[in-house]
Amino acid sequence: MSLASANAIATPEMVPFPRLSLGASPGPATLVATSAYGRTLIEARGQAAVLPWLTEAGADGVEIRRELLPAGFTDFVALGRDCAAQGLTVVYSAADLLWDGTHPATGLDARLREAVALGAAAVKVSLGHYAGADEAAWTALRTRLAAAPPLLVENDQTPEGGTPEPLAACLEDAAAAGCPLAMTFDIGNWHWTGSDPLAAARRLGRFVRYLHCKGVAHDADRPRARVPDDAELAAWEALLAHFPADLPRAIEYPLEAPDPVALTAEQLSRLRRL
Repeated sequence: MSLASANAIATPEMVPFPRLSLGASPGPATLVATSAYGRTLIEARGQAAVLPWLTEAGADGVEIRRELLPAGFTDFVALGRDCAAQGLTVVYSAADLLWDGTHPATGLDARLREAVALGAAAVKVSLGHYAGADEAAWTALRTRLAAAPPLLVENDQTPEGGTPEPLAACLEDAAAAGCPLAMTFDIGNWHWTGSDPLAAARRLGRFVRYLHCKGVAHDADRPRARVPDDAELAAWEALLAHFPADLPRAIEYPLEAPDPVALTAEQLSRLRRL
């Protein structure tokens, strides 16, 4: 359950970024974000409390969410040990922004240190406000990432960080600068920004190394995450054609149920069949 050392994706159009190998079982690795069990439960019991559910359900890994950690939390080493004890690879998710205009945001170093302490295989952040960067800024970012887990930028639910154009601009500039920056493709978040997921997959697929999965219901006021129906799963097949084979994928939709282990196992099986 480690990151493949230096083997880039073999597909010619893929950018030269290591392939994330997050699972020991055959086929694509499947993870679960702890947020799937609801803020109320996680805030009451802690993220470590749901780790045995993931193991019993057959998950390969867990996405630890920084926004669900208690205020002032510092014991990332112990939390990482809890994950390792359950045999779960960790992706660390932080809602922090990568860019503040032309410079990396000030909070990035703290998030990278936390990811290292956690033993994370990758760390995920949002794009922020990317306004282009000069060679010095990219060199500084490369230096900061040299001793950190691979950094993945996710399309979020904002116009500046959740539409294809700014993401493509940043990722293309990173590739040109030789900076190891890749992408988390959140299938559902495109609906919050009015973007076409398939068009985004065509534009950004060569940068993608991690997939966030969630079904989306369109209510009167705004979209909301839900368990994907069969039609949504079928539509996702077209997206996968633009990504690396056996792309690691994570559940980021509600798994709140009287028997969360059974529901988690069922949903992991659905994702593995994609």
